[in-house]
Amino acid sequence: MRFKKLIFENYKTYYGKQEVDLTITEEDKKEGRNIILLGGLNGAGKTTILKAIRYALFGKRGITKTEQERLLANTINNTYFEEGGRNCSVTLILSMDNGEEWRLKVNWRFDYHKNNTGEDREIYVKRPGVPKERKLNVTDIASYNHFIDRIIPYNAAPFFIFDGEEIKDLIMKQDSNEMKKAIHKITGLDSYKILVNNLSSLESKLYKRLSSATNKETLDKHKEELDTLETEVAKYEKYISKSRKEIQKIDDEIKKTTEERNQKISNNSKSRETLVRKQSQISTKLELKKTELNDYYRDNILNIILGEELKHLKQEINDEKKAKNKKIMRENALEPYNRFINNLLGKKIDPPLTEVQLNQIKEIGEKVWLDEEEGTSTNESLELHDLSSKEETILKNIPSGDKNYLFRLKGEVSNLQQQYEEIETEISSAPESVDIEEETKKIATLQEKRGVLNSNVRKAFKKLTPLKEKVTNTRNKLTRLSSTDVSSEELTKKLDYTARTKSFAEEFLTRATKLKAQMIRDEFESMLKKLFRKTNEFGEVTFDINNYSIRLYNERGQEISISDRSAGEMQMISSALIWALIKASDLDLPMVIDTPLGRLDSIHRNRLIENYYKELSDQVIILSTDTEITREYVDMMKNHSAKQYLLDYNETHKYTLIRDGYFDIVEVN
Repeated sequence: MRFKKLIFENYKTYYGKQEVDLTITEEDKKEGRNIILLGGLNGAGKTTILKAIRYALFGKRGITKTEQERLLANTINNTYFEEGGRNCSVTLILSMDNGEEWRLKVNWRFDYHKNNTGEDREIYVKRPGVPKERKLNVTDIASYNHFIDRIIPYNAAPFFIFDGEEIKDLIMKQDSNEMKKAIHKITGLDSYKILVNNLSSLESKLYKRLSSATNKETLDKHKEELDTLETEVAKYEKYISKSRKEIQKIDDEIKKTTEERNQKISNNSKSRETLVRKQSQISTKLELKKTELNDYYRDNILNIILGEELKHLKQEINDEKKAKNKKIMRENALEPYNRFINNLLGKKIDPPLTEVQLNQIKEIGEKVWLDEEEGTSTNESLELHDLSSKEETILKNIPSGDKNYLFRLKGEVSNLQQQYEEIETEISSAPESVDIEEETKKIATLQEKRGVLNSNVRKAFKKLTPLKEKVTNTRNKLTRLSSTDVSSEELTKKLDYTARTKSFAEEFLTRATKLKAQMIRDEFESMLKKLFRKTNEFGEVTFDINNYSIRLYNERGQEISISDRSAGEMQMISSALIWALIKASDLDLPMVIDTPLGRLDSIHRNRLIENYYKELSDQVIILSTDTEITREYVDMMKNHSAKQYLLDYNETHKYTLIRDGYFDIVEVN
């Protein structure tokens, strides 16, 4: 996937409709031109471009309320607003690997007080060879996020759209759950785990079906062996369960201590306390709303699905009932007429009438008798549904269900979930200035105890695994001795194929995990050596498979504290981590980097350009300021840049124009 175009329409400092062509052509790729450079003075709208791309893709996900307010402040261009304009937009066009073109558009509306009155999101997809684009059904922010995560997972955002001066924060957050989750997802290992779990579930279902189809007498012969093995398995599982309960107690103690620590922080910071309380309230509302959604879905989904059919059926029953009543009334009204006409036509008539004439007289007489118009049909609708009164009442009383209410509940759950995540982000970034050393040490001690228990559980698992394999082999013997009917044979084959596929998938996952970890470590170490100006800075670089974190050691084997490094060095370390993760991931994404060279000396700056950006991705968008530009920088960037733009801010009219030819008009030292 690559960015193709970014379009502003009266958004922030960009007045009118302005476009940035971000296309990297095949010729650019052949010549090694993968960089698009956008430069401008501070305040010209450089960072606006990075945040506009991120907001078009991921919206408010992962940013605090304060960041949201800052991001959306003065969203509409001031000049345009003063002219009477009340809407603005950002459009991001993506070129997909399969040839599709995705157009993401975010629209904002404002009242005359400049208050935001709404935000709309639209997605259009244009397939190769099809001139007309198709609009996707985006009903709410949750559905929008679902479409986006299919092409660009949100967890990858910190690794391909980032501020160069703030990139150091990545390496400081590497031990956090959010960072572990993000790294685990972008390396592609989650999909393998899901596959193994699905295969395990399928294997269990097939075994249950096959057990019911096999010969019971034969199964009994092997029951003793299976029971013995299952007893051993149960013993280890009991031990593991007991250990996990102890781990849970420790986790509860950690949680309690963490809450005590957080209480200290809350007492010191009124805003933190408010956020925690607000999050608790939203959590309660979320759980209640989820329960309401699940209950309504369970009780009404069938009626909602069959709503139109039920409505049609009820109408048919009503119509048939009316026809039946009308028929009965007509027959009752014609009863005296039939006695009269039958008596009349039974008399002798000279000359005698034909049978056809007699029928005509009778039919015309019925019309006259009932005062019906000539030509009115006397044939009533036949009764199609033979229902008793009780059955008819049951059918009429079946509710049709309200799908709109279901959608509304779903939207409320999505909104509450998003609010919860936003507050969680704010809580994690709130300041901590109180002394929490005692609680921190206690948490560390408890975590160490938990580590020992986890180690014992892993040892138990090592003994449990071969026992389970024996149980599986014994069960396979039983399945092979199943009855010879076709369904049993098919189930046996499916179970065998599933078991072998699962075994292969588990082995593949184990090897892939080790391979990914080795790849990340090697790529990280290799890039770190290319970027650092100090040779032999690190004796060893390790990558922990369990928690996906980098550890650095000096030549004496002592761990080096990453937090003690300078801002420039931490930027290099974080850049190397991003490099390693991108190279080890299954994602091929463009990179957007803001102010990447501001804190770096000339040596680190040159190494970053020569060894990093030109190889990082086929499309690297760099946003730089004038203070980062030197003659050497300009000459180096010319060789690798496909396009250059200058963000020219007009002080008189207070808006920015995007101009071509950055290097032709910038002044360098």
